[in-house]
Amino acid sequence: MESEVMDGSNGQVAEEYHPQRTPSPSGPPSPVAKQLPCGVNRTLLPIKGFYFVFMAAVGSLLPYVAVYMRQLGLNVPETAIIYGIMPFVGFFVRPLIGAVADKYKKHKLVLIGVTLLTGLFYYLLVFVPARPEPESLLMKTKFECNIYDSFIQDCRDTSESAPKCQVGISHLIKDNSSYSRNSSSEEFSNKPKSCTFACQSSPDAASPEFQVCMTNSSGSFSASTCNGTLTHTRHLTFIVPDIDNLLSRNISQDTYNMGSIECRDYDLKNIIYEKGFTHRAMQALCGMEVSLDCTVTCGDKKDTCDNVEQSFDITFFVFFVIFLVANITFAPIFPILDAVAYDLLAENRHIWGKQRVWGTLGFALFAVSSSFIMHMLKDKDGGGVDYRICFYIFGLLSIFSAMIAYFIEMSSDIKCGQFLKNVCKLLSYYQVLAFLCVVMYFGILIGGLEAFLFWYLTGMGSDPIVFGFILLVNCAAELPLMWVAGDIIKRVSLVGCLYLALVCYCVRLFVYSVIREPWLVLLVEPAHGVTFGLMYAAATTYASIIAPPGMSSTVQGLLGGVHFGFGKGIGSLITGFMFKGIGPRWTWRVFSMLSVVILIVYWLLNTFVFTDAKHHGPQGQTAENSKDKEEEKHDLTKQEQSLMNSESAASVKV
Repeated sequence: MESEVMDGSNGQVAEEYHPQRTPSPSGPPSPVAKQLPCGVNRTLLPIKGFYFVFMAAVGSLLPYVAVYMRQLGLNVPETAIIYGIMPFVGFFVRPLIGAVADKYKKHKLVLIGVTLLTGLFYYLLVFVPARPEPESLLMKTKFECNIYDSFIQDCRDTSESAPKCQVGISHLIKDNSSYSRNSSSEEFSNKPKSCTFACQSSPDAASPEFQVCMTNSSGSFSASTCNGTLTHTRHLTFIVPDIDNLLSRNISQDTYNMGSIECRDYDLKNIIYEKGFTHRAMQALCGMEVSLDCTVTCGDKKDTCDNVEQSFDITFFVFFVIFLVANITFAPIFPILDAVAYDLLAENRHIWGKQRVWGTLGFALFAVSSSFIMHMLKDKDGGGVDYRICFYIFGLLSIFSAMIAYFIEMSSDIKCGQFLKNVCKLLSYYQVLAFLCVVMYFGILIGGLEAFLFWYLTGMGSDPIVFGFILLVNCAAELPLMWVAGDIIKRVSLVGCLYLALVCYCVRLFVYSVIREPWLVLLVEPAHGVTFGLMYAAATTYASIIAPPGMSSTVQGLLGGVHFGFGKGIGSLITGFMFKGIGPRWTWRVFSMLSVVILIVYWLLNTFVFTDAKHHGPQGQTAENSKDKEEEKHDLTKQEQSLMNSESAASVKV
C-alpha cells in the first residue's frame, strides 16, 4: 500500500487500485517493459498469470477444508484448534522464510520450491485416515393399537446386563441422562426431528393379518372415517414428523416398573403413512388388538451407542501435522510474489491492483467451478460428497503456478523479510490501539466464518453447490464495492465505513442464527462487499493516515497481521468452542450483539476521546515530518504491502 494516501494538490484521498483499495479508472502509464504484439506487457504477464492460477488453486480448495475435516470425523473443538493455530504459524513463519530469501537472493528458487511443496502437502491430506464410525445405537420399541386408540409402549432395562447399544425412544428425551446420546445432528438445526417406525408383528402372534385405519376422527375404529384402510400381513411403516411432540405426550398413569424394566406409554398422534401416496392422519386405529415390534430411525445420521466422543486420535494428529507443514510452505508465497511485483512496477506501484485483480478472478472462477464438480459427482454416485477432487485440482494448479514462476523476472534488490519495527512506540497512541482492536475483531469474525460457516450449513443439509453460490456472491459483491470505495469513503468518512461494516455484520450474523434452510444465507451474503471489501479499503487508508512519522510500514504490517493473523486465529478458536458450548445459533447471535456493543464503544471513543492532540497523536505530527515519510515511502511500501496483501490473498472469502 502506498504510505502516502493524501494527494498533496487537492487534499483528497489518493486513488490507487487493488483489491482492498479504491481503484482508479485512469492513472500513469504502465511500467516501461517489452510489449507483446497485442499490447500486453510481457514483463508483467507472468505476475498476472501466477496470481490467477495460484489463487484459482486457493479458491478450489481452501473454502472446503473445514467441511472435509468434518467428513473425516474431526469434531468442532479439533477444527477450532487446527484453524486457530495456523494463522499464528503463518504470521511468524512468513518473515523468517522471507529473510532467508533476502539473504541468499534466491527469491525465484524459494517461490518455486514453496509453491510445489504447498501443492504436495495439501494433496497429502487426501491420505489422512478417516475416523472409524462408532457402533450405531439401535432403537427398539412397541406399537400398540386397538379400536379406540394407539400408543407407543417404550421399555428399557436398567440392569447392568442390559444391551449397551439397544435402547428405546425415551433416550431421545433431552433431559434424560440415563441414556447416551449423540446430538451433533441436531445442534445445527431447530427443525422438528422426524422418526420412521418400521414395525412387524411378533413371530408368535395369533393372527398375522391386521387392519389399520388412518383417520382424522376422534371416535372408534370405523372404515367409513378412514383416510385409508389397509390390510397387512406382518409389516407396518409410518413416520412421526415431530418425535419431541410424541415424547411430550407421556401417559403417566400407564407408567410401570417390573424389576429392572421401566415402561412408559406415549399417546400416538399426528402421523404420516406412505405407500405410493401419503396419508396425514391425526391417529391410527386398528380393527383388533395389535402389538408390533418396531425399529426406529431418526434423521439421516445415526446415533451412536458410545457417549464418549472420539477426539485427538491418529486422524487428528496426522491431519494436524500435514496441515501445519502445508501452511508453513504456503505462508511466504504471496509476500515474495508481492515484493517481486512491486519491484517490477517501480514508480508505477499504483497499478499493482491491476495485477492482483487476476487473482480475485481466478479465485471466484474455480471456487464456483469446484462446487459444481462436486455436486455433479455426488449426483452421479448417489452417495456423499467427495471433496478429494478439490485436492487434485489444487495440486495440479500448484504445479502450473511453479512453472509460471520460472518465467518471472526477479532482481536481486528485493526485500520481503523485514517489517514490524517500533511496535511499542506505535501502540502508545490510543487511537491506533483502538483502531487495531476493531480490525482484530473483524479478523475474529472472518476466522469464525471461514472455519465454521460451511460446517454450520453442512449440518443443516446443505449441498456443495450452495457453497459455490456463496463464494460467487461474495466475489460479485466485493468487486463493485472496491471500485466505488473511494466515493463511499468521501461521503461517509473512513471511520464511518468501519461503523457501516459493524452494522452489516450485526445483520448478517443475526440472519445466520435464524435461518432454517441453507440457501437463505444467500440473502445476506451481498453484505460481504461491505464487511470485507469496503471495510478493508477504509482500514488500509485509515491506517496510512494515522501512521506516526516513519512508521507507515509498521502500521500496515500490523493491520494485516492483527486482522488475518491474531484476529483470524482467535476467531477460529473461540467460535469452535462456542459452537460446542452454546450451539451455533447462539454463537452467531452473540457475535451479532457484540458487533453492536463494539460499534457503540468505538463511536463514543472517536466522538468524545480521540478529539485532542494527545490521543490523536500521529496525525498532528504528519506535516512536521512529511519529508521523513516521503523518504521512507519508497523503501517500505513493498514490504508493508507484501505482509498485508499476502494475508488478504490467503484468506478464504466467506
